[in-house]
Amino acid sequence: MASSPTHARPAQHGETAAHLRNVLGALAVAATDLMTEDAQAGGYYPAEHAAIILVATVDGLSQEDLQRRLGLSQPGTTRLVDRLAARGLLTRAPGPDRRTNALRLTTAGAREAERALARRHELLGQQAAVALIGRMLATLVRSGRSPWRICRECDQAACDAGQCQCPVDAARRQLPDSG
Repeated sequence: MASSPTHARPAQHGETAAHLRNVLGALAVAATDLMTEDAQAGGYYPAEHAAIILVATVDGLSQEDLQRRLGLSQPGTTRLVDRLAARGLLTRAPGPDRRTNALRLTTAGAREAERALARRHELLGQQAAVALIGRMLATLVRSGRSPWRICRECDQAACDAGQCQCPVDAARRQLPDSG
């Protein structure tokens, strides 16, 4: 956090853009810290919470898809899945072919996913700038960021409830190669 300015003067366009990038960066860091602290308070690594939420959202998600969405290495994803299975939070079931496993939450895993999402909503629910944030997310997608990585911890039902529409998915569908 910066000290108080010594001279007040109108911000120039470049200064305003720099300030916006700075405060958005600070907001992102603060939100990440809140989510990390919440996961750790429950005895989880942040990637474990993300995995639980993803498996709750996409029933039967393959370990390879989980790896891609979390941005982890194959060995790292295997260790993460092993830890969650050992804690009784998820199981590996036969997948659509002989090479893959479908990941499914246990009852305890489903409860933890619900708790993690409820806590996420509580921590981040103070955001009143939904339209602005939606535009920013859409810009990230259009600039080449992976929509799957952006939404790896999202509550899909909350994003699509009522008249709401996921801004990331909407931007993804508008990409030229979204077919």
